Amino acid sequence: MYIKEFAERIDIAIDKIGGVGKASSIIGVSNPTIGRWKDGSSDAKLSNIAAFAKAANVSLDWLIFGDTESQPPQQLAPDSEAVNDDEYVHIPAFDIAVSAGHGMFNDGTIKPNKYLAFRRHWVQARGLTVKCLAVLFTEGDSMIPTIPENAAIVINRERNQALDGKVYVIRIDDRLYVKRTQWIPTGGLRLISDNKAYDSFDISKQDMQANDIEICGQVIHASYDLPD
Repeated sequence: MYIKEFAERIDIAIDKIGGVGKASSIIGVSNPTIGRWKDGSSDAKLSNIAAFAKAANVSLDWLIFGDTESQPPQQLAPDSEAVNDDEYVHIPAFDIAVSAGHGMFNDGTIKPNKYLAFRRHWVQARGLTVKCLAVLFTEGDSMIPTIPENAAIVINRERNQALDGKVYVIRIDDRLYVKRTQWIPTGGLRLISDNKAYDSFDISKQDMQANDIEICGQVIHASYDLPD
């Protein structure tokens, strides 16, 4: 079925890539195939559309649906200064890997090594407070398929009270973990890996009160590259 807006987004993506010939070569389809996607006579495979979006450096949701909020663009801002403007806000990024054990960053001891720019509209639409946001990076595959290895995750430090089913960055002593949480009847907290190859583990109510444990913030966004 022909959808004018989808065809227009295909044309925009083609221009970003550098022409239909280059686009078809990168994606591995013919020029006429792209033409059929545009006129609606042929449906594109999701894998092809994903490759198309990656090549054009646009979000998959935008290419398919025209959704401008689903993937906030990220651009490096100068490390020395984070200057917000009308279109972008700059969120501090910490060069520490979740699950790698790099100690406390919530107390201000560890300083950001750069800032990433996100569209102001995305932040406002979600009702977020910029000063409460931080970017960290994941290590390991315990949260796939939700969050792959080497993803940039945005956490909201205002949301530091665990809710069932949500994903949080949690510090236990000097290690950081990204896990889904579930309260258990005894008053403890269960930390769940989305990758079923990893076992869940529980923190008892007594341990939560006695030990050095902190819910650093809720994971609200993850950015990552699609596989080659």
